[in-house]
Amino acid sequence: MSHGPIWENNDGVIIKILVRPRSKERAVISELTDEYLAINIRAPAREGKANIELLKQLAKLLHVSTANIEIISGHKSREKTIKVIGIQKEQVVKLVTNDK
Repeated sequence: MSHGPIWENNDGVIIKILVRPRSKERAVISELTDEYLAINIRAPAREGKANIELLKQLAKLLHVSTANIEIISGHKSREKTIKVIGIQKEQVVKLVTNDK
């Protein structure tokens, strides 16, 4: 059973993300597919800079504190799994689709 890139569990909302570091794109969200949410990050993928920017961009986009967002897998990969607390799945979907 596929649930797409955004789903909810007892811990919060889980989002599968594909990070595009060193992006020149202005839009934070690049695309939303059945497998992932692609995020454009200006920072390079070095010394955790892209991860820090990713958390800040997601917090701003989802209107939550960076303390409510955690990378649960993929710290050194472009493919990451993120957990967000304090928000519902429907709100996340609405916010990421309205940003395009």
